[in-house]
Amino acid sequence: MGKVLEMTRMRSVFLIGLLATALSACSSDTIQSGSGKGLFGKSEPAAVSPRTAALVQQGAPAYVAVLEAHEGAQTVFLRQTVNAKAEETWISNEELSLGMKRGMVLATRGFGGDVLAIDASQTAAALRAGRLSNVNRFMTFLDGNSQARTLAFKCQIERGETYPIDFGTFKIQTVYFSEACRNADMSFINKYWVDVKDRRIIESSQWMGNTIGALGLRIIPR
Repeated sequence: MGKVLEMTRMRSVFLIGLLATALSACSSDTIQSGSGKGLFGKSEPAAVSPRTAALVQQGAPAYVAVLEAHEGAQTVFLRQTVNAKAEETWISNEELSLGMKRGMVLATRGFGGDVLAIDASQTAAALRAGRLSNVNRFMTFLDGNSQARTLAFKCQIERGETYPIDFGTFKIQTVYFSEACRNADMSFINKYWVDVKDRRIIESSQWMGNTIGALGLRIIPR
């Protein structure tokens, strides 16, 4: 029991330190949305909020997140809730949120240019099965008239090599998958590193639209 408590304490200290680093990086990020908020938070430095600190102390699962097109734009998301469909709400200290399910992003809120909803159920099924597949993906955004508009994409999933992701004291063996998606107007590539044992997405790069771009996510082990 003592060893478990010590590991929990060490993880909490690590997460608080990571949050402080992320918040410092966010404060220097010059990429701004129309609301005056940076893509990963406010334009002024922020302290770790009581809500965030409480989730850390409770041992909530966590992801470190980066906006790949914007240097220094990083933060930490902590799982807040899970519903009956196993759909999760993840929040950041900057009051951003992600809808997710087993590492697959379902929606974003608070970023500016958010994706309202993503149906990637066919992709998720293909990754769980570990197979090559042609799938459909649907992403809903607000258009210039503030009307919800759903874009459909045809995607091809390809399987790559196995790859160990190093977490310092241990490694998780993963399989790499790429998902090349396109429609008549645009194309993008999502990347996933999937645990060979339980098929969780351990690390990923998922496209969230033209405003947010690719969102990189890496799980922080408990």
